[in-house]
Formats: sequence, C-alpha cells, structure tokens
Amino acid sequence: MKKLADLRNHILANVPDLKRNPDKLLSFIEDGNIEFWQGPNLSHMYTLPIRIIVTDYSGEMDELVLPILSWLAYREPGADPQRTISFEAELLNNNSYDIIITVNVTERVIVTALETGFKTEHVLPEPEMAMNPDAEWQIIVDLHGFNEPVESDD
Repeated sequence: MKKLADLRNHILANVPDLKRNPDKLLSFIEDGNIEFWQGPNLSHMYTLPIRIIVTDYSGEMDELVLPILSWLAYREPGADPQRTISFEAELLNNNSYDIIITVNVTERVIVTALETGFKTEHVLPEPEMAMNPDAEWQIIVDLHGFNEPVESDD
C-alpha cells in the first residue's frame, strides 16, 4: 500500500505547519477492500479509503486541500471528483480544528510467479505527458511502408 505513505509524504512536504509539526498528521486506512479475480492469476487491486487526520490545525483548509488535489491529479488521474474526497471538521476553539479528510484511491498490484515464489509490483500511475500547445505538429502517416509527412493547412 504505497499510496498511503506517498500521500502522507506529499502532505508533509507541502503543508508548512505540518512540516514543522508532523505529529499533528495521522494517516491510516480503514475498511479497505481487495479486488481479485478467480483463477491462477494472483494480481489484485486495493481499494483504499485513506484517512488523513490533522489535529489542532489553525491554518486555512485550502492549505491542506490543494496539496491533496495536486497529489490526486498525479497519482489518481481518473478519479471521480464527486466520490474521491470528503472531510469532517470539529471546531476546538476559535482558532483550531481537528480535521478528517478521506481520500478514496485504488492501487494495482501485479503478481508474477517465479520458481521460488512470487514477485509483486505496485503500479502507480505516471503523470500524463505535458503537451506544448504552441508547438507545430507534424503527422506521419505510414502507407504500406512509405513515410509521408502530412502537413496541416494552418
């Protein structure tokens, strides 16, 4: 379950109050699931409701949410915006809150059989390729082995 540690490290690196006070950040998984397929293939997928608890937090909520959203864009690019993140907060006094943020993610595990056991690989999404909108494009069409550039009329 690499995404739990990955998200926690991302939050600690990007929220100054938590970087100074990492003991205020608790992170765990509660009620996770494992999706698997019957048969000899042991590959599976974790469904992880990651709970992030920030205790006695006096900063702005956006300072917590924006790093989580940026992490989601990178690590969970196909996430459903309506179901991926939720939160609860308890006002402790006029200046601080206990905040619980739940981030629902998945983590694929590819299992390969070896002579001596099994090898597992946790597949974390890579970010989408950044495209330069100002770049001039050239499309190459391969017709029966001939490469012919097709240029746009723009």
